[in-house]
Amino acid sequence: MSGHIAAAAEKGAIKQVVIDTDMGWDDILSILYLMKNPNINIIGITVTGCGETNLRWGTIIAKTLMELGGKTQVPVAVGTSTPLKFDHVFPQAFKSDMNDIMGLLGSLNPDKTMNIDTRPAWKFLADSIDQSEDKITILSLGGFTNLARMLELYPATHIDNIENVYAMAGAVYVDGNVAMFNNARSEWDQGPLYSTNYTAEWNVFADPVAAKNIFDSEIPITLIPLDACDYVILDPGYIEKITATDNLAILARHIFEKKTGSSNEGIPVPIFDPLAAVIMADGMKNYQIHYEYLDVNIMDRMKNNQCGKTSVVEAGTRKIGIVQGVSQVQFATNFAAVINKKVRNE
Repeated sequence: MSGHIAAAAEKGAIKQVVIDTDMGWDDILSILYLMKNPNINIIGITVTGCGETNLRWGTIIAKTLMELGGKTQVPVAVGTSTPLKFDHVFPQAFKSDMNDIMGLLGSLNPDKTMNIDTRPAWKFLADSIDQSEDKITILSLGGFTNLARMLELYPATHIDNIENVYAMAGAVYVDGNVAMFNNARSEWDQGPLYSTNYTAEWNVFADPVAAKNIFDSEIPITLIPLDACDYVILDPGYIEKITATDNLAILARHIFEKKTGSSNEGIPVPIFDPLAAVIMADGMKNYQIHYEYLDVNIMDRMKNNQCGKTSVVEAGTRKIGIVQGVSQVQFATNFAAVINKKVRNE
């Protein structure tokens, strides 16, 4: 295994970013961080229903965040709740908690309002990639369904205009989290397809065929898998690091309070998507990364299910970056420093 020191972004360079998201609690923290990051220009948000929230509510949350931060110029486009294959879903009891941000959504009452983009998510992605004068960075914080549909429905998309896809996805050398999550609470138990799957990570498991199609494509990808996320565990100590008093910082603080309090999962929970956001935004000075060909298991079975398992293979279209060693201290320091900045309204 090789490692390197991640290169810092060119001084003054602003990344043009589309966020593809299932709008879970960790996605929201990621978006709040990027809304306040001076090195990031969010050019759009595409919502998938294949993940932690139902599509309707995920879309409402994404729209509300842009309104809350005064970024109503940022388009929000709606994807689908139907994966390319299978029907791997979070338990509705969990999704219902995420649908209203653990009870916080009703307290968010922005002064500004905006409309949802009329294009489906995959059309918005294709248009953004084709029409941008700058290369596009995609932050993938859910299943790969929207991206895979773009490749299927718009195969002429100029994917060479994608700088990179940073994806919180996969478990390469460590255990997955499907069985752990399924078995954490009795009301989350959905049977042996879930309870025996110790290898898959949820964002891949949600649509393993979509993940395989993206891994097999020529799109450049950097994975922030559980291998890295397991180093950065959700900690109540993050709450005290957030000292800003604007609406975005207050929401971030409240999410940490909820997720480490009344909505905790009863198991150690990594920070997940915010780690991918910080790495994508060049917020960490160094981390360990190496490159391999990867494949995804796309076969469901009732015993010892390994559907969604992400494995290193000997050959492929191109190698994928796999982040492994990261610093929890560096993450916490950068996340707090950015979330405590003033709100940027372009």
